[in-house]
Amino acid sequence: MNAVDSHIHWFPPAFYEFLAKRTEVPRTEPDGDHWRYVNGPRSVRMWPEWFDLDMQFETAAKTGYEMTLVSSMGVHSDLDGLPVDAAREAARIVNEEWSAAQRRHPGRFFGIAAVPLADTDAAIEELEHAVGALDLRGVSLPGSIDGEPIDAPRLEPFYARVEELGVPIFIHPTDGAFVDAMEGYDNAVYKSLGRVVDSSVGVLRLVLSGLFDRHPDLKVLHFHAGGVLPYAAGRLDKNARVAQLAEPPTAYLKKMWVDTAMPHPLTIRMALDFYGTDRVLYGSDNPCWNPQAALDATRALELPAGEEQAVLDSNARALVDLRPAGAREPALERA
Repeated sequence: MNAVDSHIHWFPPAFYEFLAKRTEVPRTEPDGDHWRYVNGPRSVRMWPEWFDLDMQFETAAKTGYEMTLVSSMGVHSDLDGLPVDAAREAARIVNEEWSAAQRRHPGRFFGIAAVPLADTDAAIEELEHAVGALDLRGVSLPGSIDGEPIDAPRLEPFYARVEELGVPIFIHPTDGAFVDAMEGYDNAVYKSLGRVVDSSVGVLRLVLSGLFDRHPDLKVLHFHAGGVLPYAAGRLDKNARVAQLAEPPTAYLKKMWVDTAMPHPLTIRMALDFYGTDRVLYGSDNPCWNPQAALDATRALELPAGEEQAVLDSNARALVDLRPAGAREPALERA
């Protein structure tokens, strides 16, 4: 049985080794067979599977599926507020390592590019290198860029170039917004709710900015089943109507894709009803979450065989070009 896990995070060791050379935050510190990520008051101990792709394949195999893995930048999507030159270097390290992994695992692993969004020209340059020379299959985007909204007008040329290249945007929360308002309880409020609010605010700002009227061919995957936005649909169309939009806010949301990394059957059922059975992708958030959890929550719905197969495999292949390199024309040539 084949499946595509559209939501994993494999961070190449070279990326954390690069951060370990820094004397200022953000930086990393080796901690036995773990790494400790330090950024301001936050210090997170990261276990080995974050950095071991073979271990992630082994975890995926335990589900019983022949799993294709798609890795994006996750909480590092804004490159942690690094200065532009350092962010450019960090993105290049990650993208080169992911490209090498694609060649080692043809048809089984794909990377979604890191880009230094703090500088628009640098972001476009790395985007073109990543999807052209390196053959990566999309671009990672945070909920905000070190506090700057992702609908900042300066990013218009970046989104225009993404649209021209035809690759999807993967939007994932970072730990850069709403942290102070949700502190306490061993970070439980932020980890459970704050992160999905983070990405939901970013996505809603893109909608209200009119970006999808100006660039209707942009393709967006909003992780964690669309965050809080589907649940708030009625309020969005009542309170977030913006005069310049051609359609109600939820009409734009329904043109996006979401994943199953909110593993509860009721949440996935709502995602299927709101977005449509052709726009929900299996995603586990491994190693942050267990791949079996999202699989069990999806299968608990007892979907018709065709719909389950779409969620587990074909929907991802419709959004992301998952053909091996030799079976496709490079994105820059297509554009």
